[in-house]
Amino acid sequence: MSAELLDDGPRNSRPAAKGVVSNSQWQLLSFVFRAVAGVGVVVLLARAGGPRALGVVQFALTLTSLLPFYYGVPSLLAREVARRAEDGRRWVEAGTLLAVLFGGAFAVLLPAGAWAVGTSGTIVVSIAIAAAGMTLDGIARVQFAAFWAWERMDVEAKITGLQETAYLAGAAAALALGGGPLWVLGVFAGSRAVGALVGWLLVGRHLGGLPLPRVARGGLRPMVRQCTPFAISDTLTLTYARFDAVMLGVFKGPVAVGLYQAATNLVLYFNVLARSINRALYPRMGRAWPGDKDGFRRLRDVSLRAIAFIGIPIAAASLLLAPRTIDFLYGPEFLPAVLTYQLLVTVIPVRMLGNTFSLSLAATDNQTPRTIAVAVAAGLNVALNLYFIPRFSYLGAAMTTVICETGLLVAYAVLLRRAAGRSELLRSQLWPVVGTLPMAAVILLTREQHVLVSAAAGIVAYALAVAAVALVKASGDRRRPARVLAALVRPAR
Repeated sequence: MSAELLDDGPRNSRPAAKGVVSNSQWQLLSFVFRAVAGVGVVVLLARAGGPRALGVVQFALTLTSLLPFYYGVPSLLAREVARRAEDGRRWVEAGTLLAVLFGGAFAVLLPAGAWAVGTSGTIVVSIAIAAAGMTLDGIARVQFAAFWAWERMDVEAKITGLQETAYLAGAAAALALGGGPLWVLGVFAGSRAVGALVGWLLVGRHLGGLPLPRVARGGLRPMVRQCTPFAISDTLTLTYARFDAVMLGVFKGPVAVGLYQAATNLVLYFNVLARSINRALYPRMGRAWPGDKDGFRRLRDVSLRAIAFIGIPIAAASLLLAPRTIDFLYGPEFLPAVLTYQLLVTVIPVRMLGNTFSLSLAATDNQTPRTIAVAVAAGLNVALNLYFIPRFSYLGAAMTTVICETGLLVAYAVLLRRAAGRSELLRSQLWPVVGTLPMAAVILLTREQHVLVSAAAGIVAYALAVAAVALVKASGDRRRPARVLAALVRPAR
């Protein structure tokens, strides 16, 4: 990628483009750490304890992740500090206080509520440990948001790498020693403590002193009021994306949760690729709006084009490789989840594009309409799951996910068009689809080979097809690969 990704005038925009690319790469690495650890722990649990052990852990983590432990602070903090860096200490200290207060409250209330309704002791303890880990994770995310605003995403990536390495290695050790799901949850909480502590220390170093969880007299209520739309949006987004696993646990038990989560974990983590691009662009989008609307629209459309070249081939390859992927990662015990996984992979590009629109709406100060859209999607998700899950179990949950994700993308696109004008949502999909066709053919031709062989062959075919498309689209000097590839994502307008 080069300066042309962001502007038609490469001389003036080269430093900006370089910063965005660098931060995108660091964000990608950060999310890769989370994805590798998350999927790795799921695979280890699945092979060590089967669907039931996996279901216990995933039920506790999913339930606790639905609540606003950091109360919407990161997105708001990143936007405001990016606009006024001198307010960094005030925002970090107030944000940390909110994460401590809300996280502590949820860590007490969640297991108490589970105990009060007669949940089994193992599940109550698992929820308590998971809630403690989510509280620490919320505190860490506030610290990470400061580095997001300062465009020092390399720091977040390094902390995340340390945290996720501790999680994966600790879980492997716990299972090797004969520990069960509660041991793995304990490791999760410990790894989040590592991330929160190191993040806090490094933010303090940047600010010239450790930020204490505090807020000026009379400042807590306005802060909560500002964060509330973000907290509601975050919570509702997670509700429609993950509440299906909680409902599966209620209606069908931990085995169904384990089978469903084996599929959803592979799908959810692909969204890290979109976030790695959009989180690097988000502070710049926030600064561009409303003074430089053309610049904002250019950043939005660059994201849409780049994400299309990532999401569409991933969805196509995942769909074709699904049976071999599930068997390779989890074993034959999880083969009933293949059809569910194939249905879910169709929303990979939808969810990636939705991430672009979601953050773009936040950057344009359209948080309230965004929250309303998510609220409608969350309500629809619950209603549809009440119908589909009792009838079709985890396959029904997947059906609901496809419906809700598609509907939310359409809603986001309409809202952003009203605020910032027409996007290149549809135009951005054409060339990625063309590039995916040779990849699909290669995967089908190698269907008798090992899944890794087919995947590698498909990647090579796609790369060659994209290179050919780039040469066709490029104008001028075709001897510079960066300029040739930049033509693929440069907005048409």
